[in-house]
Amino acid sequence: MRRYLILRILQSLIIVAAITVTVFVVLRLSAGDPARLRAPVFASPDVIDQYRRDFGTDQTILEQLTRFLWGAVRGDLGTSFRFQEPVMDLVLVALPRTLALAGCALGLALSVTIILGSLAALRPNSIWSVLATVIATIGQSAPVFWTGVLMVLFFSVRLDWLPSGGFTGVSSLVLPAVAVALAIIPTQVRILRSSMSAVLKEEYIRTAHAFGLSERRITFFYALKNASLPLLTVIGVDIGYLLGGVIVAEVVFAFPGIGELALVALNARDYPLVQGITIVTASIFVIVNLLIDLAYSRIDPRIRMERT
Repeated sequence: MRRYLILRILQSLIIVAAITVTVFVVLRLSAGDPARLRAPVFASPDVIDQYRRDFGTDQTILEQLTRFLWGAVRGDLGTSFRFQEPVMDLVLVALPRTLALAGCALGLALSVTIILGSLAALRPNSIWSVLATVIATIGQSAPVFWTGVLMVLFFSVRLDWLPSGGFTGVSSLVLPAVAVALAIIPTQVRILRSSMSAVLKEEYIRTAHAFGLSERRITFFYALKNASLPLLTVIGVDIGYLLGGVIVAEVVFAFPGIGELALVALNARDYPLVQGITIVTASIFVIVNLLIDLAYSRIDPRIRMERT
């Protein structure tokens, strides 16, 4: 198990490093010069060259990459071209809000998935099964930005129940969290319902019924535990979509998180800030998938035996 853990950590580090280098090179090869964007409109070539020297973009790509990687190893992701502040400080200010939004969206999605998926599997011809199908259909056909705009028009403009944007407290998390959760609920509900239906037909479930165990204990202690393995796999995949959905939701709701910061950085060709945001989000995605992979062995001892 220890050897497997070390191997997975090394793989995760390689993935993050590959993403970092790819983003670094693509940004440098893309159109747009941050020095021209930051310099005055009628600035002379000497002034623009001075901006390039200040930003370090007058060096070759290899020199810039070497300097950036050396700084990243020491925890220094550079200085933002636009804000003239350390990238790490800017990211650490916006990241907690994004994580709070992503956590609320994931928690809401899992709550609905566990309840609705379990009931749909237990009662395949009931209203719960129909409701699961309807939610799955609506959620898959409605992108985050469209759902977000509709919720703003209805709950903020018409009913005036919730704030339409910004961050003024917990209430500001409700609409964007629901918009993001609706996008990931369909896949999770379908997977859990299918997995739970298969588990409920297993021999040990019938044995548990024969021993007189309660329906609630059988469903939520035995069946749900074993049916959650495919759901964990889907959650690992959904983390990437969740982060992407959160970024879109932050733009729609003017939420001051990583997404809004990334949009400003892209428009300003702020290479260090874009790279810092990419590294942080990629690291979160890799770490969550690593934890999910390790959680398999905690849920199913057979996997633990195969890896030792």
